[in-house]
Amino acid sequence: MSHYTLVMLGGGAVGKSAITVQLVSGVFVQMYNPTIEDSFNTTIDVDGEMVSLNIVDTAGQEEYSSLRDQYMRSGDGFVIVYSIISTTSFLEVSGIRDQLFRVLEKEPDEHICMVLCGNKCDMESDRQVNTSEVKQIAEEWKCPFYETSAKERINILESFQALVRDIKKWNAIPGTESTSSNSSSKPEKKKKGCFIF
Repeated sequence: MSHYTLVMLGGGAVGKSAITVQLVSGVFVQMYNPTIEDSFNTTIDVDGEMVSLNIVDTAGQEEYSSLRDQYMRSGDGFVIVYSIISTTSFLEVSGIRDQLFRVLEKEPDEHICMVLCGNKCDMESDRQVNTSEVKQIAEEWKCPFYETSAKERINILESFQALVRDIKKWNAIPGTESTSSNSSSKPEKKKKGCFIF
């Protein structure tokens, strides 16, 4: 069974923990309790293959941004989350991506496995972030994009499956591998990373 470490990234109160708990336990956590760092383990089916995931749920608050570097170095892939009801959270996404490239010592044209998630799509009447604008950015970044709802379990599993597919695709290319050494039993190669927004 393949094993991957996925890192949840995004601003505070966007729903990173709620997405993670919904994937792992199938429940919605309504109360907001700021995370410093939590780790969850689960297994999901990706195209008929069971895959083991270690999901690192990180702090979104700015005072913990220095901790992000160490979490970024540990990830095979990244889920970058913003809230569709918060323009501010969406504007943070570019900075998080830039930090990811810096920490992983990647050039802007190199690939990092990630998925972009616009969470809280069940709150359409409060929407502040335009879907078509985000789709265009995701295309430029060459990453999957999903609007998700941790509350209604919309596109939660699908976004993680898309990220795992991307990691597996890039690990299959000679000379590439995820950033973490635990993702495969292949010999050490040039490292690549993946992330989800």
